[in-house]
Amino acid sequence: MAVGQTDTASCEALKGRVVVRTNPVQGATLVTLTGEFDIETVPSIESCLRRALGPFYCGENVVVDLSRTTFVDSTFIGFLVRLASKARQAGRELILVRPLGHVRSVLLLVGLPNLVPVYDSLQRAFDSLRTEEVPLIPPPLPWQPAD
Repeated sequence: MAVGQTDTASCEALKGRVVVRTNPVQGATLVTLTGEFDIETVPSIESCLRRALGPFYCGENVVVDLSRTTFVDSTFIGFLVRLASKARQAGRELILVRPLGHVRSVLLLVGLPNLVPVYDSLQRAFDSLRTEEVPLIPPPLPWQPAD
């Protein structure tokens, strides 16, 4: 892949609900999730990541865009915790971006923003990776997204 080129993959099992875009210039893989993610669909996210990025996908910085995600359950939260742990072991980061409504409430209720940085804009997330300013203790996430 040429520098600056973006490679996009979509997961057939979830019919476009998981879109993976890799871009070396941004320094991370962007995963956009659309719809509901629960005990039935979470295994397909991991399969999609493995297909798009290879078996060692945790060796990548991953930014997960949750702006189109409408529902998550404890299986999804567990998946994010495992993904964050594997990424950190590989010296990489998992960053969540733009959670709204129910998804934002669930993340806050379980305290996930204390473990994983959550930003209200993609630009801030990519900037934090590019400048290597991902905080050891993530910044607080307000209950309402910033406009």
